[in-house]
Amino acid sequence: MSGLRVRGPRAAALALLGALVISVGCVSSDDIQGLHRQMNDIERQIQAVETKSSSKEEVQKLNASVAQQTNQLLKSNADTGVKLDELSRQIEALQAKLDDTNRRLAELSQQIAATQGDLSRLGTGAAATAPSVGAPRTNAARPVPPAGAPGAGPSPQQLYDTAYGDFTKGRYELSIAGFQDYIDRYPSTDLSDNAQYWIGESHFSERKFDDAIKDFDALLKRWPQSDKAAAALLKKGLALQELNRRPEAVVALQYVIHEYPGSDEARLAKQRLASLGVDGH
Repeated sequence: MSGLRVRGPRAAALALLGALVISVGCVSSDDIQGLHRQMNDIERQIQAVETKSSSKEEVQKLNASVAQQTNQLLKSNADTGVKLDELSRQIEALQAKLDDTNRRLAELSQQIAATQGDLSRLGTGAAATAPSVGAPRTNAARPVPPAGAPGAGPSPQQLYDTAYGDFTKGRYELSIAGFQDYIDRYPSTDLSDNAQYWIGESHFSERKFDDAIKDFDALLKRWPQSDKAAAALLKKGLALQELNRRPEAVVALQYVIHEYPGSDEARLAKQRLASLGVDGH
């Protein structure tokens, strides 16, 4: 027996039984059965311990797997967040460039309109009534004789172009007075709604947002089918946002998207809603 190597819990129990038999020499069958029962109990306990040990190992493996997957998910989310931040910055930069381009185009268009108005006045002899070059201008509205009277002065187009030229040059008080004069004299022309819109834009540029909202509302109420309606509604939403009236601004911007889908104003409204954390769909 000295050279025998016993392996495993059951083998150890058998070795123990054999040693007892040898040491005792002669035992009864009841004793042997009792030893068998004890050995079986020991074996069941050992199997239970082995089962628990196996379960613990599986739990540890599962925990390690979950921890690894969690770390991968966190890293993926972090990478996604970085990419989204970078994309957001790029979109903001592109929007700023687009806004600047639109502003430059608007200024150029306004300058062209003002130049055309000046040329028109020169061609019709109205230059004699215009202020001389370099003469100071005040913020008072220009007096315009009734249309059709002798020496009535500028035509409706000339009056509109003059007010538009004042807007392009940042002379907003003159612009407002000129456009209002145009609306008062010619309330039913194709440019009457445009004149109302530019009054609102002038107040917006002066950061008089309450006045601008009233101007845009006046356009939407009086000329609901105007080609300036979408722009007026958009600028109303922006004015409301400037006044920190966020819920009203969101409603106005969503209305732009609903009423004028596919328009440039709807696209700009979606971008502004996204900056407010609101879904524009």
